[in-house]
Amino acid sequence: MKALHLALRILVAGLLLVALAFASYRAGFNARCDVGNMTGALPPDKQKAVHDGGFGWANRAVMCSMGDYQVVTSNEPGHKVDLFIIRKAEPFLLVNDNLTDLLDDSGEHVLFSLTRNIRNGVSGITYSAYNEEKGAWIENFDLRADGTLDSRTTEINGRKVKEEYRVGEQWLERLQRDGRTGVVFNGQFMPVADAIKLSEKPEAK
Repeated sequence: MKALHLALRILVAGLLLVALAFASYRAGFNARCDVGNMTGALPPDKQKAVHDGGFGWANRAVMCSMGDYQVVTSNEPGHKVDLFIIRKAEPFLLVNDNLTDLLDDSGEHVLFSLTRNIRNGVSGITYSAYNEEKGAWIENFDLRADGTLDSRTTEINGRKVKEEYRVGEQWLERLQRDGRTGVVFNGQFMPVADAIKLSEKPEAK
């Protein structure tokens, strides 16, 4: 939870930075703002990720620099409020109707993510933390944003990423057997959904 609280504080600070940048821009203090194709500020692989994430409008955007940060949003009148912040030539904060992503300094790990489905109101939360003792990045997924974690991954350099699912009060590792994917629950290999259903029966508690 400490990692989640830290990510939320950084997220709020990032949004405040956005507000300050565009308050200055609207007020006319735009000497440090540029208009044009702003994807060039990112490495090629990050440019593709930004485009795939629904930020293709960055080809026609306004970018305001504030210290080590560049705040980018659409320059088209009436465009919905989409934006992203670049720090040290890496994506730092991305916001649109469907997602809010906060990344670490490398731009590789999502510290906090909120995904939204406007049509059916479904949301999901993801947050990550680095465990120095294990040398591992642990990414946690709350698929319904209900406060209960549903799955997690553990990434250690040089090792296969470990993926686990919450089944009842247990964390069970995702396995592959005979071309099938599942977990071992009560000594039997089965799909994750089946294991969760069994764990919810009164006799399993």
